[in-house]
Amino acid sequence: MAAITPDMKVGEIVRNWPETMRVFRSHGLNLQCGGTHSVAFAAGKHGFDLETFLAELNAAVVDPK
Repeated sequence: MAAITPDMKVGEIVRNWPETMRVFRSHGLNLQCGGTHSVAFAAGKHGFDLETFLAELNAAVVDPK
């Protein structure tokens, strides 16, 4: 299982696991910030439940669709 954590930067995640981009897009995120913010920051800023968001990201890596 992938270990995407709350403190990882969005850009780092997409570089390491491009398949996660579909999860970010499904939440309306397009990396316009340059991917410099953490997953926790993005979740908080956009009102996402952090644990659910992390689970979706990690699932995309484990079981890409």
